[in-house]
Amino acid sequence: MSTDAAISYIHDATLDDFAGEPLDHLRARVLDTLAAATAGYQLATADVARTYAAEHHDGDAATLLDGVDETLSEQGATFVNATAANALDVDDGHRDVKGHPAAVVVPPALATAEATDASIGEFLTAVGVGYELAVRAGLGIHATDGVYTGTGSWGAVGAAAAVARLRDLDRETTAAALGTAEYHAPRTPIMRGVEQPGMTKDGIGWGAYAGLAAVDLAATEFTAAGTVFDETNVTVTDDLGDRFYLTSGYLKPYPCCRWAHPGVEAALDLREAHDVDPTSVETVRVHTFEAATHLHTRHPAAVEAAEYSYPYPLAAALHNGEFTPAELDADQRENPTIRALADRVELVVDDDLENRFPSECLARVELIMNDGCILTSGVTRARGARERPLPPAERRAKAADLFGVTLPPETVDHVESALGKPATTVATLLEPWRQTDETTGHGEV
Repeated sequence: MSTDAAISYIHDATLDDFAGEPLDHLRARVLDTLAAATAGYQLATADVARTYAAEHHDGDAATLLDGVDETLSEQGATFVNATAANALDVDDGHRDVKGHPAAVVVPPALATAEATDASIGEFLTAVGVGYELAVRAGLGIHATDGVYTGTGSWGAVGAAAAVARLRDLDRETTAAALGTAEYHAPRTPIMRGVEQPGMTKDGIGWGAYAGLAAVDLAATEFTAAGTVFDETNVTVTDDLGDRFYLTSGYLKPYPCCRWAHPGVEAALDLREAHDVDPTSVETVRVHTFEAATHLHTRHPAAVEAAEYSYPYPLAAALHNGEFTPAELDADQRENPTIRALADRVELVVDDDLENRFPSECLARVELIMNDGCILTSGVTRARGARERPLPPAERRAKAADLFGVTLPPETVDHVESALGKPATTVATLLEPWRQTDETTGHGEV
């Protein structure tokens, strides 16, 4: 049974197994997730989650990544930190499952590692194990059910795997934890979320929580009914330890749905190459794949609607020359020039780009100018993809900007240093979040 293979991997994997490129990616994804979560606390989504968790999951076992030295129970911190990690939609992703493995795995692993006084090496191993099994669970669930569901639906399995590793569960309890996590995971009908955006998004907060809760239930002899890994047509655990999905994910330069990134990238390239005056653009025609055309919100009333839009990020990028978390602010969303430009964005399905999705996430953009001139990009792949990775300096700059909302600029150096010392405790990693004062506060973008 393939669940047995997953359990063996959880129990037997070591940090040395990730040596080389996988470990580099593992550390990069942890850094990226911590930064995304820290900045995500500036959004109302995280405030709502924190208020709920403070009422129902009070405690001092695990640190919130809000930068004001707050703690909750393991369950509470997991739920809020995971919600915050995906709040800006700037967290790591993986095209094969069209979701966000790190955001659903890192927070429960971090909370458990802190509560159990684990080392950095133990924490990283747990995250690596959880990431690999989260992606494989997603592949198995999508193949078996034939329906595209969001991260929480399969990420719960990876969350449970990471926590089970840190808790050193026996095989029987680990099996129950994995099965319970999958069975109790949120359904997350993501295409509805794309067309009707809300704070639910990818269900990442609840998926992370479900994974940790599954471990707690399993420890009390709660039983489960197997996992998707046992389905006869699911063979995704066969290459555990040989193939690392960690190395084929992407990091996001822009705080919006990944499907919009190629168009934003192409528009920015055209703007720079031709010194485009946005007010002189009559039509923006985006050739893309079918799923991306569902990102059709033009005048987003809320942050989540801006993140799950194609016309708005593209128009804001053309107008401002960039698309950063600042472009999610209400004053930007209500800017009449940006709104007018968003109204002139056309989304067109391109058969070739459709056939290449989801293995490739691409777009081609035409700017039709008022004078009749047409500026055309080539087929564009967004930065951060496995074929076009963000350089280390750009990854660090992204993290510094996200941390800088509430934490000192040297936080990037501290995190990278801590992640490079396997024997150091996770408590050391978390020092920047435990030593700040409350003058920074939090609020809504």
